Amino acid sequence: MTSNALWWCAIGLLLAMPCLAFAPVPLALPPEFWPDLPARLVLRPDQGGHQPLLTWWTTAWLHGSEAHLWRNLAGAGLIMLMGTLSGVTARDGLAWFIAWPLTHLGMLLEPSLTSYVGLSGVLHAGVVIVALTNLHHPRRPSYRAVGIVLLAWLAGKLFMENPWGHALVLSEASAINVAPWAHLSGVLAGAMAWSALHADRLGGHQPP
Repeated sequence: MTSNALWWCAIGLLLAMPCLAFAPVPLALPPEFWPDLPARLVLRPDQGGHQPLLTWWTTAWLHGSEAHLWRNLAGAGLIMLMGTLSGVTARDGLAWFIAWPLTHLGMLLEPSLTSYVGLSGVLHAGVVIVALTNLHHPRRPSYRAVGIVLLAWLAGKLFMENPWGHALVLSEASAINVAPWAHLSGVLAGAMAWSALHADRLGGHQPP
């Protein structure tokens, strides 16, 4: 495994491993009724920017059910593998790290939610970063097909979830209501972070 792949996987582990320290939170209740620590770590879209800076990162480590947790951990592992196979660079890993709080910043546009938890938004950011890395790979044009397929899958998934029409959607697989807006926010955050760090590649110049 290259140093770049190790950096990518380190970001993935930083996202995933702390999740194991927290029991599922009772999403049916307002955070005031949660255990003290999760209540201090959760992002509250209904409170806008008036909340601790730490919550832009820590809310990803909280989950609403065991199924929610393990599905997200499996997703994190898959994205780490996808990035490694795609030849991600250190800049791709940095883009994923930057997209982490940016994803949750986007959740302020869904102020009807009293709380938002989980990895899914940031995982969507990771997928779009892998897709763009493949699409613009400087030495392996054949990877572009992978990038196109991933971007098409993301576009179709977001269209089906309709984040503009539903604040929450029941996920029987995760046994919770999920926020489709988080997936859209993650895709936009990942795309913006990747594009900002790869402006030279988008302009037709090879990265160093």
